[in-house]
Amino acid sequence: MSRFGKLVCLNGVRAGSEYDLPDHTVTIGRAAESDIVLQDQFASRHHAEIRYVNGAYQVHDLGSKNGVLVNGQRVPPAGSAWLEDGSEIQFASTSFRFHDPGATVTAPSLIAVREPALRVDPTTRQVYVDGKLLDPPLSVKQFDLLWYLYQTRGRVVSKDEIAQAVWPESQGDVYDANIDRMISRLRSRIEPGNLGEPRFITTVRGYGYQMRLE
Repeated sequence: MSRFGKLVCLNGVRAGSEYDLPDHTVTIGRAAESDIVLQDQFASRHHAEIRYVNGAYQVHDLGSKNGVLVNGQRVPPAGSAWLEDGSEIQFASTSFRFHDPGATVTAPSLIAVREPALRVDPTTRQVYVDGKLLDPPLSVKQFDLLWYLYQTRGRVVSKDEIAQAVWPESQGDVYDANIDRMISRLRSRIEPGNLGEPRFITTVRGYGYQMRLE
């Protein structure tokens, strides 16, 4: 067994493919010269690096447009995060599972890796809540709204920003009431039964909304 880690692709055209991580920096992106080439229109040409540091692995965002997530948490732009055995890493819309052969498992319960509470795949336009596929799927505009909030999660976004991103054909000329209604419909789909205390989308009164993941 190799003493080095590896990535296993979880979705997209290369789902199931495995990539060894040697003891040097591995580049990831759309550029053809990347060590791991992402066939993902949402990925940057030079998206990220995985670095081998003193026997451990670290993912570093190279200032990518659509970011890097580790277990559902966004890595700060141009920042880094340490990887553990079983970590799920998402570069734009492409996800990988990290495996560390040096990890010691002492109990069967440690094998399971917690699925992110909310996962959005812009390539297939599928949404997973607590690991379950949302069916029927969201409408086109509902998905566009969710994907924008998902990309900007953790940040409070104004209604003007939402209007520009979700209704570009209207050049931002969208009534606040229309945005509020769309948010309400989206909440009813991704967090039914939690409308009194929203689980994912929080209202910032007089300004806009913020998405948070558990």
